[in-house]
Amino acid sequence: MEREDVRDLSVRELTAQLGEQLPRLMREEMTLARAELFARARQAKFGSGLLAAAAVVGLGGWLAMVAAAIAGIAVALPVWASALIVGGSLAAVVGALALHGRSRLARSMPPLPVTAGSVRRELGELTGRNGQQ
Repeated sequence: MEREDVRDLSVRELTAQLGEQLPRLMREEMTLARAELFARARQAKFGSGLLAAAAVVGLGGWLAMVAAAIAGIAVALPVWASALIVGGSLAAVVGALALHGRSRLARSMPPLPVTAGSVRRELGELTGRNGQQ
């Protein structure tokens, strides 16, 4: 579709054009926003799952540390030393899962940059600024 020079159009023609274009633009922007929100929701879901896994593994690590402390007091060195090694390994896994989950959640939180940019461009075109602020 070739764009007409708006300076050659009457106010009535411009108003009619706006009436035709505005609903289409709104539908397109809503579709874009919906797609961005679904992508962000997927990221948030995955990050939340990782944080939940970190919580479960963290509980296991805590229980192993408690068992190591009890075994260290009650029995000789080798029993609690082995329990501390297991607990420390679980704690390292908890840290890695928590950091990864946090970073995935952080990626899902910013506003919708593609939609915002598109709306700015469209408003700029409607006001005659060609996207400049």
